[in-house]
Amino acid sequence: MASKGPDPWNPTEADCRVRAEDLREIDKIHALLRALNDPMANVAGLVGAVRVLSARCVRRARLKSISREITSIEHALRVIGNKGTEQELLGVLEDLTVLKAETEG
Repeated sequence: MASKGPDPWNPTEADCRVRAEDLREIDKIHALLRALNDPMANVAGLVGAVRVLSARCVRRARLKSISREITSIEHALRVIGNKGTEQELLGVLEDLTVLKAETEG
């Protein structure tokens, strides 16, 4: 029986933790930060490109949604709103900063 990969619509606690490989996604986060000022930007696509941010947004949306079923990043961002997205982004940035300091020190 083939083992299934991680379910992006039901992230685990491990999926929501930053890893060393997430430090390589800083450029994607910078692109997202620049896009937040652009009302025509595809924010969902940019959030979906950052593994840990996507997982955290989906987790938050599942906790907030009545049905607990999230079917896309767009759906997750609609459920958590701008404030929820901002809070998750700030948490990811903080965790990446700590991870970077730990790996360099």
